[in-house]
Amino acid sequence: MTTRFSPDQMAYAAGLEGYLDRQASLDFLRTMGIRMSVGHWSAGDFCDRFAPPGYHSDDPAFQNDFEGQCRRTKAAGIDAIEIHQSVFETTLNGDIDHAHIERARTGYLAELDLTVTACNINTWTNPKFRLGGPCNPNPALRKAALDEVLKGVEICRLMQIPVLSVWPGSDGADYHFQIDYKQSIEWFTEALVIVNMACLEHGIRLAIEPKPYEPRELYMIIPTAASAILVAQRVNQACGGTNCGLTIDYGHQKMEATTASTSCDLAAYAGVPVHKFDINDARQGRNDQDLMFGTLSIPESVEYLYTTFVRNYRGYYSQDQFTYREDPTRAIERSLINFANLARKAVRVLADQARLDQARAAGTGPDILDVVSPVLIG
Repeated sequence: MTTRFSPDQMAYAAGLEGYLDRQASLDFLRTMGIRMSVGHWSAGDFCDRFAPPGYHSDDPAFQNDFEGQCRRTKAAGIDAIEIHQSVFETTLNGDIDHAHIERARTGYLAELDLTVTACNINTWTNPKFRLGGPCNPNPALRKAALDEVLKGVEICRLMQIPVLSVWPGSDGADYHFQIDYKQSIEWFTEALVIVNMACLEHGIRLAIEPKPYEPRELYMIIPTAASAILVAQRVNQACGGTNCGLTIDYGHQKMEATTASTSCDLAAYAGVPVHKFDINDARQGRNDQDLMFGTLSIPESVEYLYTTFVRNYRGYYSQDQFTYREDPTRAIERSLINFANLARKAVRVLADQARLDQARAAGTGPDILDVVSPVLIG
């Protein structure tokens, strides 16, 4: 039996009946020690090529700066938030805004009792990085991108943020023959070795977030969980230890046509830690839809949470969702409630581990369903 939950926690979960509403969901997550955060962008306005001004741009009361995003996150019942390093820059990819850091720390973050759990890196929004960040064909821009990531390390140090997560964004290709993939992934790895050494100096964990494509249309430089694991291993070999790990995004694995469960287990098999899970939902093999969690496949969502519990994951599950036409606060709250109810199902499966192991030994679908169907649809 996993040590993820104590006997008292398992007994508490077993005693719960019926659907968990907002307050019951918050109580369940707190009692079980399951931590949730929100990417600040998930609490902001959303724009796409069909509505470039933003879907909430006609609402003068909609505060779309970081403080407004923090307030919406707290209103949804969540007390942890993630940032991009650009939140605390004077301009996009400009100097660190030390005055804003101090104003946030002593002002609205303290007022809201909101913790910043991770810093993500943006090396794609600025048009100078349109051909890539750490893999840009221009060596000066590769250096500029590395400086951006190191700026994230410094922000983590200043704000005591435990995880720095790197998603490659514009690094990759749109067309065949466009890049030398081996050369590009070497550039990416070399940059992360430098970043990881800085992270080790300050006690910050480094995570790599894979994604098959988008914004690059052919492939992103780290398109799969397996490729992220390989790069993390190379970085750790160069630096020593296992500080470099993964961010696993639920929807990105659906794009890859695998699952977040198998990616979690593959990382465990390879000895590479998962530092962060991003939660959302998406249809298999489609674009990065970033829907509210638990809205498409209950069995897959429950298996995913069950797997993270078996592997003793204790970090944050961070909402990374783009609910374009919805009220962000309501959408964040809805994901939280879905997550808690599905996590309770996962705990019920975990409690029946002995029967599940027996069914797995038999190896047939009906044997497995005899165990999990009463939980999934009961």
